[in-house]
Amino acid sequence: MIYLTGFMGSGKTSVGRVLASRLNLPFVDLDERMAEAVRAPVPEIFRFAGEEAFRALERKALFELATEGAPCVVATGGGLPVDPRNRRVMKASGVVVHLGASFETIRGRIPGGDGRPLWAGDVRSLHRSRARAYGDADLELDTDHLTVEEVARGIEASLPRFSPRVGVILEDRPYPVYIGKGVFTDVLSLVRRFSEPEGVFALVDANVLRLHGEAVKQALGNAPHALMAVPPGEGSKSLPFLEQVLSEMFAHRVNRQWVCLAIGGGVTGDLAGFAASVFMRGIPVVQVATTLLAQVDSAIGGKTAVNTAFGKNLVGTFHQPLFVLSDGAFLHTLEPAQVRSAMAEAVKYGVVMDEPLFSFIENGPPFDHEMIVEMCARDKARVVALDEREGGLRRILNFGHTLGHALEKATGYAVLHGEAVGAGMLFASWLSRKRGILPGDHYERIRQVIGRLGIVPRGLTLPDVREVGEALALDKKGAGEGVHFVLTPSIGGVSVEKLSEIEVLEAYRGFADEYARGL
Repeated sequence: MIYLTGFMGSGKTSVGRVLASRLNLPFVDLDERMAEAVRAPVPEIFRFAGEEAFRALERKALFELATEGAPCVVATGGGLPVDPRNRRVMKASGVVVHLGASFETIRGRIPGGDGRPLWAGDVRSLHRSRARAYGDADLELDTDHLTVEEVARGIEASLPRFSPRVGVILEDRPYPVYIGKGVFTDVLSLVRRFSEPEGVFALVDANVLRLHGEAVKQALGNAPHALMAVPPGEGSKSLPFLEQVLSEMFAHRVNRQWVCLAIGGGVTGDLAGFAASVFMRGIPVVQVATTLLAQVDSAIGGKTAVNTAFGKNLVGTFHQPLFVLSDGAFLHTLEPAQVRSAMAEAVKYGVVMDEPLFSFIENGPPFDHEMIVEMCARDKARVVALDEREGGLRRILNFGHTLGHALEKATGYAVLHGEAVGAGMLFASWLSRKRGILPGDHYERIRQVIGRLGIVPRGLTLPDVREVGEALALDKKGAGEGVHFVLTPSIGGVSVEKLSEIEVLEAYRGFADEYARGL
């Protein structure tokens, strides 16, 4: 998405139409979109509702467009960037381009204001007062002596190598997801797009450091930084290791003007996010997801946690990142089992909310993992934007996780997360069919995809009913006397029902019997 900003008369609409044509993208005039939504032209909104109401409608139109996330060229209203919240949304979902023009040029382009509501006041002072807001852009072009075509060509030639592919549009903390091979090399310039840190504290998975150490060092370059290796495995997601991380941060004199960089999979991401959220009451974190599992799921959404003896992810915080970075260059060193594990989360998104994604997976392999990452990222971004702190809707992303977490705990985390979730999805789908809400043919498609991808290892031993019961008693999704259990009525659909623990355990006993006989 490309947002064109600038004062009235700077040429946003004219340039936008030409640029959109050159890039083969749709063109959106945000003022026109807003006016169509309320069925009133902009001058009438100003006249009868006032500027404050206009700005609220303008902001709503921007949020809706950014949440849709479809690539396009957008001409914004002249006053929209004045609100820093709007600038954050634009930066989270696209590239911001300022079309600069002197006041003399603007006055020559629209003599008399051409019916514009704000032209009647001290327009010169208004133009001057907005300079700082306009300057908070990724790209700036002086249009005084250029034709519309020349401006459009200049923008096209100057667009950054990497732009946000997905925006997580939260009310207070919107942020982008960058996806693409090679994007990690630009990590510091992307950090500086949002802040000017005094230093970078990088928590790096030890395997990533071993396999991609040179790339990590080159990306950090000469910037002031400290680096700490994180031993792979769930053992690092613990309160004792968290204390080691915090001690290391103090030892390197990290302060609130630093940024924490999480370079690794879900373990490193959860640990770094938690450490960043509590260190000096919170410093920014950037999630650099190096595993397919983290790229399709865990790096997005701001959930951080460590494990305890009582269960997985029971101690944690919500701490949204500055941005998420998913570079496919890291994926070629993953073990096949890790890729299979990650596909469990991708299948989950397909089952509960994205039938086209499920069909795409169903028709593979081979897979375009970059496309799968983007589709999953869009799905999760939509859910997180509507339910940031898991108050209700976000529970749908726990499909398969009730049994999955119990299986992980029962095996001492010897099974991979995706393997456990795969078994959990089989159970949730089986239970959906047993309760009469999932058609048999949909159940068969789900079962066959999980089997064909090898997500659940052959010979996997399920935990006994007692172990599942213990996990349910401590499951963070439990509430009162019941469990919010995620079911599916169809591929692409989801249902959350509050079941008693007895209902879940009785169903699990039947599932385990069928599973032992080959399901």
